[in-house]
Amino acid sequence: MPPTSAQSKQPTGAARPTGTRPFDLVVLDLDGTILDLYRHAPVSDAVASAIAAVQAAGIPVTIATGRTLDYVREHIAQLGITAPVVTTQGAVVGDPVTGEILNETTIPLLSARQAAAWIDAQPYITALYFNDDDGHIHIYQNRSGDDIEFLDHVFGFPRSLQPNFAAMLAPVDARPPLKFIVVEDRDRDGVDLVAELKARFSPELTITRTHPRLVEGTAAGVDKGLGVLHLCELLNVNPQRVLAIGDSDNDIPMLEAVGFGVAMGNSSPGVLAVTQYTAPPVEADGVAVALQELVLKRL
Repeated sequence: MPPTSAQSKQPTGAARPTGTRPFDLVVLDLDGTILDLYRHAPVSDAVASAIAAVQAAGIPVTIATGRTLDYVREHIAQLGITAPVVTTQGAVVGDPVTGEILNETTIPLLSARQAAAWIDAQPYITALYFNDDDGHIHIYQNRSGDDIEFLDHVFGFPRSLQPNFAAMLAPVDARPPLKFIVVEDRDRDGVDLVAELKARFSPELTITRTHPRLVEGTAAGVDKGLGVLHLCELLNVNPQRVLAIGDSDNDIPMLEAVGFGVAMGNSSPGVLAVTQYTAPPVEADGVAVALQELVLKRL
């Protein structure tokens, strides 16, 4: 059984405190960790204050998310994060202040075309993500849906309707996408697309569930774990000196790549199985609790 917050293991091994710093970097997921999974809502005051306190103590805090760099710059700016952030499911590492892309991995065009052909033949609402030459995101949605507020929340903006992804990717000089998101309600429909898409597209694509209603695809090997390792290299930080917090299956590679992983109380079973500490759920400001217990109290 994964440890609860009351049963939590203390940071061990390479993550053991050095001097007065228990960790050299804190990495936070967004949705389900510091943001609501289903609707737009601000980061709570308690979580924002804890993040500010950790940064004031000299420990950088950053983000690893499926969201885009543009989204992070627009919606998370109030947190005062200046360290590079991992975005777009690990496909983009960028500067949250300037918007500069420091590392980017797109889906190879052949694999993207194969995925587009499958998407065009399915009933699922799907979004395809591209960066332009200036590093700004463009999102294409294949069909409209009834739950507009949810789609706006999980897909983001700017977004255009494009009913034929295969045609969009057919030109020889087509721009390859960063990722795609398929909306599939596993609990309602009793269907889990992850296994089907892995059987169809692995190892050419990385397929992961990122939300109870979302499945995402990126280039082979691209995930939050790889993104965090790129980030650690940029910052000259030992990954074993990093604390990361997440809640969903797409966070598992990140949590396994660092020295100390924290699960939210609302986490998937897979996340609970690979982490050393379980914080309260997002609605109970679990990140604030974890940062207080694991970082601030150890300074």
